[in-house]
Amino acid sequence: MGRDINSHMEGSMGNKSLRPRTPARLRISSAAFALGAVATAVAFGTGAAGAASPHARAARSLNLNDSAKLHLQNKHGLVLKETGTAKGSLGGPLYLQLDVTSTRSVTAQVQVYPKGGSISGSAKASYSVAGSTATFSGTLAITKGGGTYSKAKASALSFSGTIQRSNDAVTVHVSGKMSY
Repeated sequence: MGRDINSHMEGSMGNKSLRPRTPARLRISSAAFALGAVATAVAFGTGAAGAASPHARAARSLNLNDSAKLHLQNKHGLVLKETGTAKGSLGGPLYLQLDVTSTRSVTAQVQVYPKGGSISGSAKASYSVAGSTATFSGTLAITKGGGTYSKAKASALSFSGTIQRSNDAVTVHVSGKMSY
């Protein structure tokens, strides 16, 4: 009987393996290295795997419907600099520079400071005068944002308003969809 319990497996599959043995220390350090690589990939994300950064967030959108009554801050020729407070989706201080470029058109630079950030845009609009009031209507594009709105984008927001010719007071209305 002096045979071992596995003696029936002797032969080509006997006790001796054809594969060389790897020392235990090498097996443990290889496993530790692999575990470290996995932990690093999880902690920092991998570009190849498409993992998002820990600060990434999905784009949001906002349906704007904002109005403001502005008062003249400064006038230089046909350029009006107006200030006031926007009310609506993005309420906050608003600055408008309106440039009457011809008898039929105006351009504008708009800056609004809602809570948590800022948004800047530029507009082009048609312009007409009827008695003591001038009206304008066109589109506004968001060109820059800051803070919460650092990724603000919009290209064809509705931009309209009036100018009281007696005191250069301006009302302005902006509507449309903005992503940020």
